[in-house]
Amino acid sequence: MKSLVTTISICLSFLLLGVGCSKEEQPPPQVQKPKVVKPIVKPAPEKIKTSITGEEEKSKTEKQEEVEVKTAAVEEVIVEAPETPETGTTEKKTSEVRVKKAVIEEKMAETPGPPETQEVPGTPEAGYYIVKKGDSLSSISGRDDVYGDPAKWPIVCRLNVDNLGDLELGENFPDKELSEGVRLKIITPDEARENLKKRANNLWVINIISATIKGDVIPLAIRLIKDGYKVYITKAKVKGNDWMRLRVGFFKNKNEADAEGQTIRTILNFSDSWTTKIGEIEFAEFGGY
Repeated sequence: MKSLVTTISICLSFLLLGVGCSKEEQPPPQVQKPKVVKPIVKPAPEKIKTSITGEEEKSKTEKQEEVEVKTAAVEEVIVEAPETPETGTTEKKTSEVRVKKAVIEEKMAETPGPPETQEVPGTPEAGYYIVKKGDSLSSISGRDDVYGDPAKWPIVCRLNVDNLGDLELGENFPDKELSEGVRLKIITPDEARENLKKRANNLWVINIISATIKGDVIPLAIRLIKDGYKVYITKAKVKGNDWMRLRVGFFKNKNEADAEGQTIRTILNFSDSWTTKIGEIEFAEFGGY
């Protein structure tokens, strides 16, 4: 009995030993490596180059600067209205818009316009002369920036006969002082050149009188000026004496001059006038007026 128990114990030991040796050794669990996700980077699109001409770029820059200046000017004075429970942000934005509009209008109003032209006495302007204190017909016509010859006073008188008032007629009429501030019409050099072109072939004139004394010439000149005739006075030296010739121009031919001369003799009750054809020098001197 004892040997049987021993034999069974030995058999069980061998049986348990075989079962333990038949199993394979399990490998250690593998640790999974963390996956690395690389983002897919799309290539940046190639920049499109735009060709801008110098003038377009300059214009764009100037406009941008103008906007920036206006914006800066507006931003400096913007006053935001405080928000209130009743108005909220709507009132704030409305206030900003009103202030911006007011500032822009103010800036536009401050932009200086073209300077006003002021009439300065004694300074000729385009086609006019403003009389200054002490001026007379002869002194004005003698100015270098007017006609450059005191004897051309009939031209100033003829163009302004209605603005001169009731000046006392007589030998000193051209030297009488005029009212200060009167605006007198004068013929500009451009107008004179244009008149010469229009009268290029009108070389016939009427010689009203030749005299050495102004008192014999001036009253007749004034009378003809009031009747609308183109009167002028030219000077000549004859046998050592200075002569003044009162003449009326300018006519196309002798017959036309003779006919008008007859009318003038009737007006003046004067019979000493005659017609003559003047030279190019005299025509260039007076034909433009």
